[in-house]
Amino acid sequence: MNQEITELSIDKNTWQDAIDSIERIEAITSQTGQKYWLKKSAPARGYFRYMAMNIFSKLLRTPLLKAVPQQGGQVALDLEIQRIEKLKSNGVVVPEIAAYAPGWILLKDLGVSIIDDMKTNRADQHRIRKLFSICLVAIKKLHEADQYMSQGFVRNMLIVDEKHSVVGFIDFEDDPLTVMNLQQAQARDLMLFINSTARFFVSDSEFFKQEIHAFFDGHNEKVIASIKNTNNKMLWIAKLPFQKALGHDYQKLKVGIQALSEI
Repeated sequence: MNQEITELSIDKNTWQDAIDSIERIEAITSQTGQKYWLKKSAPARGYFRYMAMNIFSKLLRTPLLKAVPQQGGQVALDLEIQRIEKLKSNGVVVPEIAAYAPGWILLKDLGVSIIDDMKTNRADQHRIRKLFSICLVAIKKLHEADQYMSQGFVRNMLIVDEKHSVVGFIDFEDDPLTVMNLQQAQARDLMLFINSTARFFVSDSEFFKQEIHAFFDGHNEKVIASIKNTNNKMLWIAKLPFQKALGHDYQKLKVGIQALSEI
């Protein structure tokens, strides 16, 4: 058992159970009550998944849709450590690295899942609006620091300090800058975030649109241009016939596309 783990007051059996588990990510609580997340190495994502996404991106001439390679194994863990350290040095709220060794990293728990909060409070639109707004503020601050997420979905954002509206970011096992430039990576952040939150605004699309447009006020023009370029090539999706028959998944995709159509 690693000496650092012992110093964190993690029980030997608890640690061994987590290491031996077939689950790639395990929650661990120390004897002092501190929660940690153990992340173990995993296989790389499939080649054919990348190929399909990249063909689609090339056909539409939309760099934001390029698949970002996730190499898996120790390479992905090392990248996560590097990106966490880089983001932290730029004032971004990210998990603290408690310990690491070949095959795993241990991260200190950062906060409460925003997507879980949204799902739990689905009937409370005031709560949904608040969470959405503080996420946009956090993403904008991230971009103002010339930084970017890895996967910009709301599932990778946490409430760290609700009283002061502090939001943190997690999951950095791939790097968009391997296939696109900084402005495109930042544009991708917003598109993925919008796509993953639109479900909560199908009946509240005006607020959704207003908050997104406020986000763009004063933002980098190249980021805005990248989003416009990609979204304009997807507008046909919002004009399909027989829309009611296409179900809720289509409706939330349409809400996101329409919200970006007037920037």
